[in-house]
Amino acid sequence: MKVKMTMRKKIILFFLCLVAIPILIIYIVASNLFIKSAQKDLKNLYAANINEVGKNIDVFFSDALDLTLYPLMEQNLRTFLTEPPSSPSYLKDKKNASDILLSMPYGFSSGIHGITLANMVPDMIGVGSNIRLTKEDTEAAKEQNASPSWDYSAAREKNGYLYLTRLLKNPSNISQHIGYIKLSISCAKIKAAIAENQKDDQTSYFLLSPGNGCLVESDTSRQSDFPKEELSYQKLSQLAASAENSKIISNRILSAYSIEHTDLIIYSITRPDVLTVVKKTFLSNMMILSVLVFAFSILLSLAFAKIITKPMDMLGRRMASLSNEDFSVRVPVKGTDEISVLSHHFNEMAERLEFLYKEVYMGELKLKQSQLDMLQTQINPHFLYNTLDTIYWMAQMGDTQNVSTMVSNMSKMMRLTLTPKTNDKIPLSQELEHLSCYITIQQIRYGSKVQFFQTCPENLMDEYVLSFLLQPLVENALVHGLKNSLHGFVRVTIYEENGNIIYEVANTGELICPDEISAILADPTDSQKGLALKNIRERLRLKYGEAYPMEYYVEKECSVFKITQPKESTI
Repeated sequence: MKVKMTMRKKIILFFLCLVAIPILIIYIVASNLFIKSAQKDLKNLYAANINEVGKNIDVFFSDALDLTLYPLMEQNLRTFLTEPPSSPSYLKDKKNASDILLSMPYGFSSGIHGITLANMVPDMIGVGSNIRLTKEDTEAAKEQNASPSWDYSAAREKNGYLYLTRLLKNPSNISQHIGYIKLSISCAKIKAAIAENQKDDQTSYFLLSPGNGCLVESDTSRQSDFPKEELSYQKLSQLAASAENSKIISNRILSAYSIEHTDLIIYSITRPDVLTVVKKTFLSNMMILSVLVFAFSILLSLAFAKIITKPMDMLGRRMASLSNEDFSVRVPVKGTDEISVLSHHFNEMAERLEFLYKEVYMGELKLKQSQLDMLQTQINPHFLYNTLDTIYWMAQMGDTQNVSTMVSNMSKMMRLTLTPKTNDKIPLSQELEHLSCYITIQQIRYGSKVQFFQTCPENLMDEYVLSFLLQPLVENALVHGLKNSLHGFVRVTIYEENGNIIYEVANTGELICPDEISAILADPTDSQKGLALKNIRERLRLKYGEAYPMEYYVEKECSVFKITQPKESTI
Protein backbone atom coordinates (compact mmCIF):
# COMPACT_ATOMS: atom_id res chain seq x y z
CA MET A 1 0.00 0.00 0.00
CA LYS A 2 1.46 3.30 -1.10
CA VAL A 3 1.87 5.83 1.71
CA LYS A 4 0.60 9.30 0.86
CA MET A 5 2.57 12.26 2.21
CA THR A 6 1.65 15.90 2.15
CA MET A 7 4.05 18.47 0.83
CA ARG A 8 4.66 19.79 4.32
CA LYS A 9 5.64 16.34 5.61
CA LYS A 10 8.03 15.84 2.71
CA ILE A 11 9.76 19.15 3.41
CA ILE A 12 10.09 18.35 7.12
CA LEU A 13 11.44 14.85 6.36
CA PHE A 14 14.02 16.33 3.99
CA PHE A 15 15.30 18.72 6.65
CA LEU A 16 15.46 15.97 9.29
CA CYS A 17 17.54 13.77 6.99
CA LEU A 18 19.75 16.72 6.22
CA VAL A 19 20.44 17.11 9.94
CA ALA A 20 20.84 13.41 10.82
CA ILE A 21 24.06 12.94 8.82
CA PRO A 22 26.00 15.76 10.56
CA ILE A 23 24.83 14.48 13.93
CA LEU A 24 26.20 11.02 13.14
CA ILE A 25 29.58 12.53 12.21
CA ILE A 26 29.58 14.60 15.41
CA TYR A 27 28.86 11.45 17.40
CA ILE A 28 31.91 9.63 15.99
CA VAL A 29 34.26 12.60 16.43
CA ALA A 30 33.08 13.71 19.85
CA SER A 31 32.99 10.30 21.56
CA ASN A 32 36.61 10.60 22.69
CA LEU A 33 36.08 14.07 24.18
CA PHE A 34 33.65 12.84 26.78
CA ILE A 35 36.03 10.27 28.27
CA LYS A 36 38.20 13.02 29.79
CA SER A 37 35.24 14.60 31.56
CA ALA A 38 33.86 11.26 32.78
CA GLN A 39 35.37 11.40 36.26
CA LYS A 40 34.10 14.90 36.91
CA ASP A 41 30.66 13.93 35.71
CA LEU A 42 30.67 10.84 37.91
CA LYS A 43 31.64 12.83 40.99
CA ASN A 44 28.88 15.36 40.36
CA LEU A 45 26.41 12.59 39.72
CA TYR A 46 27.01 10.78 42.98
CA ALA A 47 27.45 14.01 44.94
CA ALA A 48 23.95 14.99 43.84
CA ASN A 49 22.68 11.57 44.84
CA ILE A 50 24.15 11.67 48.35
CA ASN A 51 22.69 15.17 48.77
CA GLU A 52 19.28 13.86 47.74
CA VAL A 53 19.51 10.89 50.09
CA GLY A 54 20.80 13.10 52.90
CA LYS A 55 17.95 15.60 52.53
CA ASN A 56 15.44 12.76 52.75
CA ILE A 57 17.10 11.55 55.95
CA ASP A 58 17.08 15.14 57.26
CA VAL A 59 13.29 14.89 57.38
CA PHE A 60 13.39 12.12 60.00
CA PHE A 61 15.50 14.15 62.41
CA SER A 62 13.94 17.58 61.76
CA ASP A 63 10.46 16.12 62.31
CA ALA A 64 11.63 14.46 65.51
CA LEU A 65 13.15 17.71 66.82
CA ASP A 66 10.01 19.68 65.96
CA LEU A 67 7.90 17.04 67.65
CA THR A 68 9.80 17.38 70.94
CA LEU A 69 8.77 21.06 71.09
CA TYR A 70 5.10 20.47 70.29
CA PRO A 71 4.03 19.84 73.95
CA LEU A 72 5.16 23.36 74.83
CA MET A 73 2.82 24.83 72.18
CA GLU A 74 -0.24 22.60 72.67
CA GLN A 75 -2.50 23.70 75.54
CA ASN A 76 -3.63 20.24 76.75
CA LEU A 77 -0.11 18.80 76.75
CA ARG A 78 1.31 21.86 78.52
CA THR A 79 -1.46 21.62 81.15
CA PHE A 80 -0.53 17.98 81.82
CA LEU A 81 3.10 18.97 82.29
CA THR A 82 2.44 21.94 84.59
CA GLU A 83 -0.65 20.90 86.55
CA PRO A 84 -0.04 19.30 89.98
CA PRO A 85 -1.48 15.78 90.51
CA SER A 86 -3.51 17.09 93.43
CA SER A 87 -5.63 19.21 91.10
CA PRO A 88 -9.26 17.91 90.83
CA SER A 89 -9.08 18.04 87.05
CA TYR A 90 -5.70 16.32 86.79
CA LEU A 91 -7.02 12.93 85.61
CA LYS A 92 -9.28 14.57 83.05
CA ASP A 93 -6.46 16.75 81.79
CA LYS A 94 -4.17 13.71 81.61
CA LYS A 95 -6.73 11.90 79.44
CA ASN A 96 -7.07 14.95 77.19
CA ALA A 97 -3.30 15.06 76.84
CA SER A 98 -3.22 11.37 75.91
CA ASP A 99 -5.84 11.96 73.23
CA ILE A 100 -3.88 14.88 71.83
CA LEU A 101 -0.70 12.81 71.85
CA LEU A 102 -2.43 10.29 69.60
CA SER A 103 -2.98 13.02 67.01
CA MET A 104 0.47 14.62 67.06
CA PRO A 105 0.90 16.60 63.84
CA TYR A 106 3.67 14.47 62.34
CA GLY A 107 2.19 11.11 63.33
CA PHE A 108 4.61 8.29 62.62
CA SER A 109 5.00 8.98 58.88
CA SER A 110 8.64 10.00 59.23
CA GLY A 111 9.87 6.92 61.01
CA ILE A 112 8.92 8.05 64.54
CA HIS A 113 7.94 4.81 66.21
CA GLY A 114 6.94 5.87 69.70
CA ILE A 115 6.64 8.87 72.03
CA THR A 116 6.71 9.17 75.83
CA LEU A 117 5.82 12.42 77.61
CA ALA A 118 6.52 12.78 81.36
CA ASN A 119 5.96 15.56 83.88
CA MET A 120 8.19 16.15 86.87
CA VAL A 121 6.11 13.88 89.21
CA PRO A 122 7.01 11.81 87.18
CA ASP A 123 3.77 10.70 85.54
CA MET A 124 3.96 9.46 81.94
CA ILE A 125 1.74 9.14 78.88
CA GLY A 126 2.78 7.58 75.60
CA VAL A 127 1.81 6.56 72.13
CA GLY A 128 3.25 3.96 69.75
CA SER A 129 5.83 1.51 71.03
CA ASN A 130 6.44 1.44 74.78
CA ILE A 131 9.46 3.67 75.50
CA ARG A 132 10.91 3.71 78.98
CA LEU A 133 12.17 7.02 80.26
CA THR A 134 15.11 6.04 82.45
CA LYS A 135 17.05 8.01 84.99
CA GLU A 136 20.02 7.98 82.60
CA ASP A 137 17.77 9.59 79.96
CA THR A 138 16.68 12.40 82.29
CA GLU A 139 20.23 13.01 83.49
CA ALA A 140 21.52 13.20 79.93
CA ALA A 141 18.70 15.57 78.98
CA LYS A 142 19.45 17.82 81.95
CA GLU A 143 23.09 18.01 80.88
CA GLN A 144 21.99 19.24 77.47
CA ASN A 145 19.87 21.93 79.17
CA ALA A 146 16.79 21.67 76.85
CA SER A 147 18.93 20.83 73.82
CA PRO A 148 18.30 17.43 72.19
CA SER A 149 20.04 14.42 73.71
CA TRP A 150 20.68 11.58 71.26
CA ASP A 151 21.19 7.94 72.20
CA TYR A 152 22.58 5.66 69.46
CA SER A 153 23.30 2.64 71.67
CA ALA A 154 20.37 0.55 70.40
CA ALA A 155 20.86 1.29 66.69
CA ARG A 156 22.69 -1.96 65.87
CA GLU A 157 20.19 -4.20 67.64
CA LYS A 158 17.50 -6.12 65.79
CA ASN A 159 14.75 -3.65 65.01
CA GLY A 160 17.13 -0.96 66.22
CA TYR A 161 16.14 2.57 67.17
CA LEU A 162 17.69 5.98 67.66
CA TYR A 163 16.39 7.71 70.77
CA LEU A 164 15.92 11.42 71.32
CA THR A 165 15.29 12.88 74.78
CA ARG A 166 14.71 16.54 75.63
CA LEU A 167 14.17 18.47 78.82
CA LEU A 168 11.07 20.70 78.61
CA LYS A 169 10.99 24.15 80.19
CA ASN A 170 8.02 26.35 80.89
CA PRO A 171 7.83 28.92 78.06
CA SER A 172 6.53 31.48 80.58
CA ASN A 173 9.39 30.77 83.00
CA ILE A 174 12.36 29.14 81.34
CA SER A 175 13.98 28.45 84.70
CA GLN A 176 11.13 26.05 85.53
CA HIS A 177 11.56 22.42 84.38
CA ILE A 178 8.14 20.94 83.58
CA GLY A 179 8.95 17.54 82.13
CA TYR A 180 10.67 15.35 79.54
CA ILE A 181 9.84 13.96 76.13
CA LYS A 182 11.46 10.90 74.60
CA LEU A 183 10.85 9.44 71.19
CA SER A 184 12.30 6.68 69.04
CA ILE A 185 13.22 6.73 65.35
CA SER A 186 13.17 3.42 63.49
CA CYS A 187 16.49 2.48 61.87
CA ALA A 188 14.57 0.20 59.52
CA LYS A 189 12.59 3.21 58.28
CA ILE A 190 15.80 5.14 57.68
CA LYS A 191 17.25 2.22 55.77
CA ALA A 192 14.06 1.96 53.68
CA ALA A 193 14.23 5.67 52.84
CA ILE A 194 17.82 5.22 51.73
CA ALA A 195 16.82 2.27 49.54
CA GLU A 196 14.09 4.34 47.86
CA ASN A 197 16.66 6.86 46.65
CA GLN A 198 19.52 4.43 45.99
CA LYS A 199 21.28 5.48 42.80
CA ASP A 200 22.05 1.97 41.58
CA ASP A 201 22.93 -1.49 42.86
CA GLN A 202 26.64 -0.54 42.79
CA THR A 203 26.21 2.03 45.57
CA SER A 204 26.25 1.35 49.32
CA TYR A 205 25.17 3.85 52.00
CA PHE A 206 26.26 4.19 55.65
CA LEU A 207 25.08 6.37 58.56
CA LEU A 208 28.02 7.22 60.85
CA SER A 209 28.05 8.62 64.41
CA PRO A 210 30.89 10.70 65.94
CA GLY A 211 32.34 7.64 67.65
CA ASN A 212 32.94 6.04 64.20
CA GLY A 213 30.00 3.75 64.93
CA CYS A 214 28.01 2.73 61.85
CA LEU A 215 24.32 3.02 62.79
CA VAL A 216 22.67 2.06 59.46
CA GLU A 217 24.23 0.40 56.44
CA SER A 218 22.85 -0.93 53.17
CA ASP A 219 25.79 -3.16 52.14
CA THR A 220 29.18 -3.80 53.79
CA SER A 221 30.89 -5.59 50.90
CA ARG A 222 32.25 -2.40 49.29
CA GLN A 223 33.53 -1.04 52.60
CA SER A 224 35.77 -3.96 53.54
CA ASP A 225 38.63 -3.23 51.15
CA PHE A 226 38.32 0.56 51.25
CA PRO A 227 41.13 2.53 52.94
CA LYS A 228 40.12 2.76 56.61
CA GLU A 229 41.63 6.20 57.17
CA GLU A 230 39.32 7.66 54.50
CA LEU A 231 36.27 6.40 56.41
CA SER A 232 37.03 8.09 59.72
CA TYR A 233 34.50 10.53 61.10
CA GLN A 234 36.96 13.41 60.81
CA LYS A 235 37.80 12.72 57.15
CA LEU A 236 34.16 12.26 56.21
CA SER A 237 33.22 15.47 58.02
CA GLN A 238 35.78 17.38 55.99
CA LEU A 239 34.51 15.78 52.76
CA ALA A 240 30.87 16.60 53.59
CA ALA A 241 31.82 20.22 54.30
CA SER A 242 33.72 20.62 51.01
CA ALA A 243 32.14 22.20 47.90
CA GLU A 244 32.16 19.00 45.87
CA ASN A 245 31.49 16.60 48.81
CA SER A 246 32.64 13.74 46.54
CA LYS A 247 35.99 12.32 45.45
CA ILE A 248 37.44 9.34 43.61
CA ILE A 249 39.71 6.90 45.46
CA SER A 250 40.99 3.71 43.81
CA ASN A 251 38.40 3.82 41.02
CA ARG A 252 35.67 4.20 43.58
CA ILE A 253 33.60 7.24 44.41
CA LEU A 254 33.22 8.37 48.03
CA SER A 255 30.49 10.93 48.77
CA ALA A 256 29.41 12.38 52.14
CA TYR A 257 26.64 14.56 53.58
CA SER A 258 26.15 16.00 57.09
CA ILE A 259 22.67 15.39 58.52
CA GLU A 260 21.20 18.71 59.64
CA HIS A 261 20.50 19.34 63.36
CA THR A 262 22.59 16.29 64.32
CA ASP A 263 26.23 15.20 64.44
CA LEU A 264 25.62 12.28 62.06
CA ILE A 265 27.11 11.80 58.58
CA ILE A 266 25.73 9.70 55.75
CA TYR A 267 28.19 8.59 53.09
CA SER A 268 28.14 6.37 50.02
CA ILE A 269 30.73 4.16 48.30
CA THR A 270 30.34 3.43 44.59
CA ARG A 271 32.38 1.31 42.23
CA PRO A 272 30.69 2.02 38.89
CA ASP A 273 31.37 0.53 35.51
CA VAL A 274 33.26 3.54 34.16
CA LEU A 275 32.75 2.73 30.51
CA THR A 276 29.02 2.30 31.01
CA VAL A 277 28.72 5.55 32.89
CA VAL A 278 30.81 7.36 30.29
CA LYS A 279 28.64 5.96 27.57
CA LYS A 280 25.47 7.03 29.38
CA THR A 281 26.89 10.48 29.95
CA PHE A 282 27.91 10.78 26.34
CA LEU A 283 24.54 9.59 25.10
CA SER A 284 22.81 12.00 27.44
CA ASN A 285 24.83 14.91 26.14
CA MET A 286 24.33 13.80 22.57
CA MET A 287 20.62 13.47 23.21
CA ILE A 288 20.46 17.07 24.39
CA LEU A 289 22.45 18.20 21.39
CA SER A 290 20.32 16.13 19.05
CA VAL A 291 17.12 17.51 20.52
CA LEU A 292 18.39 21.06 20.09
CA VAL A 293 19.51 20.45 16.53
CA PHE A 294 16.36 18.60 15.61
CA ALA A 295 14.25 21.31 17.21
CA PHE A 296 16.08 23.92 15.16
CA SER A 297 15.69 21.86 12.00
CA ILE A 298 11.99 21.34 12.66
CA LEU A 299 11.49 25.06 13.20
CA LEU A 300 13.41 25.79 10.02
CA SER A 301 11.48 23.17 8.06
CA LEU A 302 8.17 24.44 9.42
CA ALA A 303 9.06 27.98 8.41
CA PHE A 304 10.10 26.86 4.93
CA ALA A 305 7.03 24.62 4.60
CA LYS A 306 4.82 27.48 5.71
CA ILE A 307 6.11 29.66 2.88
CA ILE A 308 5.17 26.97 0.38
CA THR A 309 2.05 25.44 1.89
CA LYS A 310 0.34 28.46 3.48
CA PRO A 311 -1.07 29.72 0.14
CA MET A 312 -2.24 26.18 -0.62
CA ASP A 313 -3.91 25.88 2.78
CA MET A 314 -5.63 29.22 2.26
CA LEU A 315 -6.83 28.12 -1.16
CA GLY A 316 -8.14 24.87 0.37
CA ARG A 317 -10.07 26.77 3.05
CA ARG A 318 -11.59 29.09 0.45
CA MET A 319 -12.67 26.08 -1.61
CA ALA A 320 -14.28 24.59 1.51
CA SER A 321 -16.17 27.88 1.94
CA LEU A 322 -17.41 27.57 -1.64
CA SER A 323 -18.74 24.09 -0.88
CA ASN A 324 -20.65 25.67 2.03
CA GLU A 325 -22.29 28.15 -0.40
CA ASP A 326 -20.16 31.12 0.65
CA PHE A 327 -19.42 32.46 -2.83
CA SER A 328 -18.07 35.80 -1.61
CA VAL A 329 -14.65 34.39 -0.65
CA ARG A 330 -11.57 35.42 -2.59
CA VAL A 331 -7.88 34.53 -2.41
CA PRO A 332 -5.29 37.36 -2.29
CA VAL A 333 -3.06 37.20 -5.37
CA LYS A 334 0.57 38.16 -4.80
CA GLY A 335 3.25 37.67 -7.40
CA THR A 336 3.21 35.69 -10.62
CA ASP A 337 4.21 32.22 -9.48
CA GLU A 338 2.20 29.09 -10.10
CA ILE A 339 0.20 29.38 -6.87
CA SER A 340 -0.71 32.98 -7.73
CA VAL A 341 -1.97 31.90 -11.15
CA LEU A 342 -4.04 29.16 -9.50
CA SER A 343 -5.45 31.68 -7.01
CA HIS A 344 -6.39 34.02 -9.87
CA HIS A 345 -8.34 31.26 -11.63
CA PHE A 346 -10.01 30.36 -8.34
CA ASN A 347 -11.21 33.95 -7.92
CA GLU A 348 -12.66 33.92 -11.45
CA MET A 349 -14.48 30.68 -10.69
CA ALA A 350 -15.84 32.06 -7.40
CA GLU A 351 -17.14 35.19 -9.15
CA ARG A 352 -18.91 33.07 -11.76
CA LEU A 353 -20.44 30.80 -9.10
CA GLU A 354 -21.59 33.81 -7.09
CA PHE A 355 -23.31 35.20 -10.19
CA LEU A 356 -25.04 31.89 -10.91
CA TYR A 357 -26.05 31.52 -7.28
CA LYS A 358 -27.68 34.96 -7.18
CA GLU A 359 -29.36 34.61 -10.55
CA VAL A 360 -30.61 31.03 -10.36
CA TYR A 361 -30.66 29.66 -6.82
CA MET A 362 -31.83 32.83 -5.09
CA GLY A 363 -34.43 33.21 -7.83
CA GLU A 364 -35.81 29.79 -7.00
CA LEU A 365 -35.90 30.66 -3.30
CA LYS A 366 -37.83 33.84 -4.06
CA LEU A 367 -40.25 31.84 -6.21
CA LYS A 368 -40.78 29.31 -3.41
CA GLN A 369 -41.31 32.12 -0.89
CA SER A 370 -43.86 33.81 -3.15
CA GLN A 371 -45.66 30.48 -3.46
CA LEU A 372 -45.69 30.12 0.33
CA ASP A 373 -47.03 33.65 0.72
CA MET A 374 -49.77 32.99 -1.82
CA LEU A 375 -50.81 29.75 -0.13
CA GLN A 376 -50.68 31.38 3.31
CA THR A 377 -53.01 34.25 2.33
CA GLN A 378 -55.70 32.05 0.79
CA ILE A 379 -58.87 32.20 2.90
CA ASN A 380 -61.86 29.95 2.39
CA PRO A 381 -64.53 32.23 0.87
CA HIS A 382 -67.30 29.99 2.22
CA PHE A 383 -66.14 30.77 5.75
CA LEU A 384 -66.31 34.51 5.01
CA TYR A 385 -69.72 34.24 3.38
CA ASN A 386 -71.19 32.15 6.19
CA THR A 387 -69.71 34.37 8.91
CA LEU A 388 -70.92 37.61 7.29
CA ASP A 389 -74.34 36.05 6.70
CA THR A 390 -74.52 35.03 10.38
CA ILE A 391 -73.49 38.55 11.46
CA TYR A 392 -76.21 40.02 9.20
CA TRP A 393 -79.00 37.88 10.66
CA MET A 394 -77.83 38.45 14.23
CA ALA A 395 -77.82 42.18 13.57
CA GLN A 396 -81.37 41.89 12.17
CA MET A 397 -82.39 40.05 15.33
CA GLY A 398 -80.70 42.64 17.57
CA ASP A 399 -78.10 40.26 19.05
CA THR A 400 -75.53 43.01 19.34
CA GLN A 401 -73.37 41.19 21.87
CA ASN A 402 -72.65 38.25 19.55
CA VAL A 403 -72.38 40.56 16.55
CA SER A 404 -69.73 42.55 18.39
CA THR A 405 -67.87 39.38 19.39
CA MET A 406 -67.93 37.92 15.87
CA VAL A 407 -66.82 41.19 14.24
CA SER A 408 -64.01 41.62 16.78
CA ASN A 409 -62.68 38.08 16.25
CA MET A 410 -63.12 38.35 12.47
CA SER A 411 -61.07 41.56 12.59
CA LYS A 412 -58.32 39.87 14.57
CA MET A 413 -58.21 36.98 12.11
CA MET A 414 -58.00 39.32 9.12
CA ARG A 415 -55.28 41.37 10.79
CA LEU A 416 -53.20 38.30 11.71
CA THR A 417 -53.68 36.75 8.26
CA LEU A 418 -53.24 39.73 5.97
CA THR A 419 -50.58 41.75 7.78
CA PRO A 420 -47.38 41.79 5.62
CA LYS A 421 -44.63 39.59 7.10
CA THR A 422 -40.93 39.19 6.50
CA ASN A 423 -41.07 35.52 7.50
CA ASP A 424 -43.58 32.68 7.11
CA LYS A 425 -43.16 31.55 10.72
CA ILE A 426 -44.84 32.96 13.83
CA PRO A 427 -44.79 32.10 17.55
CA LEU A 428 -47.08 29.21 18.49
CA SER A 429 -48.93 31.55 20.86
CA GLN A 430 -49.91 33.73 17.88
CA GLU A 431 -51.00 30.66 15.91
CA LEU A 432 -53.26 29.65 18.82
CA GLU A 433 -54.62 33.20 19.08
CA HIS A 434 -55.67 33.01 15.39
CA LEU A 435 -57.30 29.61 16.03
CA SER A 436 -59.06 30.93 19.15
CA CYS A 437 -60.67 33.72 17.11
CA TYR A 438 -61.95 31.18 14.61
CA ILE A 439 -63.29 28.86 17.33
CA THR A 440 -65.07 31.75 19.06
CA ILE A 441 -66.88 32.59 15.82
CA GLN A 442 -67.85 28.94 15.23
CA GLN A 443 -69.10 28.49 18.79
CA ILE A 444 -71.50 31.37 18.23
CA ARG A 445 -72.69 29.80 14.97
CA TYR A 446 -73.00 26.21 16.17
CA GLY A 447 -73.79 26.79 19.84
CA SER A 448 -73.70 23.63 21.94
CA LYS A 449 -73.82 21.39 18.89
CA VAL A 450 -70.01 21.25 18.68
CA GLN A 451 -67.49 21.20 21.55
CA PHE A 452 -63.88 22.32 21.15
CA PHE A 453 -60.94 21.04 23.21
CA GLN A 454 -57.36 22.31 23.07
CA THR A 455 -54.17 21.03 24.75
CA CYS A 456 -50.73 22.66 24.46
CA PRO A 457 -47.75 22.68 26.90
CA GLU A 458 -46.84 26.14 28.15
CA ASN A 459 -43.15 25.68 27.29
CA LEU A 460 -43.94 25.49 23.55
CA MET A 461 -45.74 28.84 23.35
CA ASP A 462 -42.63 30.76 22.26
CA GLU A 463 -41.55 28.23 19.62
CA TYR A 464 -41.80 29.39 16.00
CA VAL A 465 -44.05 27.39 13.64
CA LEU A 466 -45.46 27.73 10.12
CA SER A 467 -48.28 30.24 10.31
CA PHE A 468 -52.00 29.47 10.15
CA LEU A 469 -51.99 25.68 9.72
CA LEU A 470 -54.35 24.86 12.60
CA GLN A 471 -57.38 26.93 11.50
CA PRO A 472 -57.79 25.18 8.11
CA LEU A 473 -57.58 21.77 9.81
CA VAL A 474 -60.25 22.71 12.38
CA GLU A 475 -62.41 24.19 9.59
CA ASN A 476 -62.01 20.95 7.63
CA ALA A 477 -63.15 18.98 10.68
CA LEU A 478 -66.28 21.17 11.06
CA VAL A 479 -67.24 21.33 7.38
CA HIS A 480 -66.61 17.71 6.39
CA GLY A 481 -66.66 15.77 9.64
CA LEU A 482 -69.48 17.30 11.67
CA LYS A 483 -71.77 18.77 8.96
CA ASN A 484 -74.35 15.99 9.35
CA SER A 485 -73.91 15.45 13.12
CA LEU A 486 -76.19 16.79 15.82
CA HIS A 487 -73.41 16.64 18.40
CA GLY A 488 -69.65 16.19 18.24
CA PHE A 489 -66.33 17.61 19.22
CA VAL A 490 -63.07 18.83 17.74
CA ARG A 491 -59.91 18.22 19.77
CA VAL A 492 -56.61 20.03 19.06
CA THR A 493 -53.54 18.45 20.71
CA ILE A 494 -50.07 19.99 20.46
CA TYR A 495 -46.98 18.32 21.92
CA GLU A 496 -43.24 17.83 21.44
CA GLU A 497 -41.68 14.52 20.36
CA ASN A 498 -38.10 13.72 19.27
CA GLY A 499 -37.26 17.39 18.74
CA ASN A 500 -40.41 18.00 16.64
CA ILE A 501 -43.63 19.92 17.31
CA ILE A 502 -46.73 17.80 16.58
CA TYR A 503 -50.27 19.02 15.74
CA GLU A 504 -53.11 16.50 16.01
CA VAL A 505 -56.63 17.64 15.06
CA ALA A 506 -59.25 14.95 15.79
CA ASN A 507 -63.03 15.11 15.29
CA THR A 508 -66.03 12.86 15.69
CA GLY A 509 -68.80 12.58 13.16
CA GLU A 510 -68.39 11.25 9.67
CA LEU A 511 -65.08 9.36 9.50
CA ILE A 512 -62.62 10.03 6.70
CA CYS A 513 -61.46 7.50 4.16
CA PRO A 514 -57.64 7.79 4.02
CA ASP A 515 -57.57 6.43 0.45
CA GLU A 516 -60.10 9.03 -0.67
CA ILE A 517 -58.05 11.82 0.99
CA SER A 518 -54.90 10.55 -0.76
CA ALA A 519 -56.73 10.58 -4.11
CA ILE A 520 -57.92 14.17 -3.56
CA LEU A 521 -54.40 15.33 -2.64
CA ALA A 522 -52.96 13.52 -5.66
CA ASP A 523 -55.39 15.19 -8.09
CA PRO A 524 -53.18 17.31 -10.40
CA THR A 525 -56.07 19.55 -11.54
CA ASP A 526 -56.96 22.89 -10.00
CA SER A 527 -60.09 21.46 -8.41
CA GLN A 528 -61.31 23.37 -5.34
CA LYS A 529 -62.03 20.07 -3.59
CA GLY A 530 -59.58 19.59 -0.71
CA LEU A 531 -57.99 23.01 -1.38
CA ALA A 532 -57.17 23.66 2.28
CA LEU A 533 -55.48 20.28 2.73
CA LYS A 534 -53.56 20.73 -0.52
CA ASN A 535 -52.35 24.15 0.64
CA ILE A 536 -51.15 22.72 3.97
CA ARG A 537 -49.33 19.83 2.33
CA GLU A 538 -47.71 22.13 -0.26
CA ARG A 539 -46.55 24.64 2.37
CA LEU A 540 -44.94 21.83 4.41
CA ARG A 541 -43.24 20.47 1.28
CA LEU A 542 -41.90 23.87 0.21
CA LYS A 543 -40.60 24.66 3.68
CA TYR A 544 -39.28 21.32 4.91
CA GLY A 545 -39.23 18.97 1.92
CA GLU A 546 -40.70 15.50 1.80
CA ALA A 547 -39.44 14.55 5.28
CA TYR A 548 -42.42 16.23 7.02
CA PRO A 549 -45.65 15.11 5.28
CA MET A 550 -49.21 15.58 6.53
CA GLU A 551 -50.66 12.36 7.96
CA TYR A 552 -54.35 11.36 8.20
CA TYR A 553 -55.94 8.28 9.71
CA VAL A 554 -58.85 7.00 11.82
CA GLU A 555 -58.26 6.29 15.51
CA LYS A 556 -60.77 5.54 18.28
CA GLU A 557 -63.81 6.53 16.19
CA CYS A 558 -62.17 9.86 15.32
CA SER A 559 -60.76 11.28 12.13
CA VAL A 560 -57.22 12.53 12.84
CA PHE A 561 -55.02 14.87 10.81
CA LYS A 562 -51.40 15.06 12.04
CA ILE A 563 -48.75 17.67 11.13
CA THR A 564 -45.09 17.42 12.19
CA GLN A 565 -42.69 20.38 12.13
CA PRO A 566 -39.05 20.50 13.26
CA LYS A 567 -38.39 22.42 16.45
CA GLU A 568 -35.93 25.12 15.41
CA SER A 569 -33.93 27.45 17.66
CA THR A 570 -34.37 30.42 15.32
CA ILE A 571 -36.92 31.47 12.74
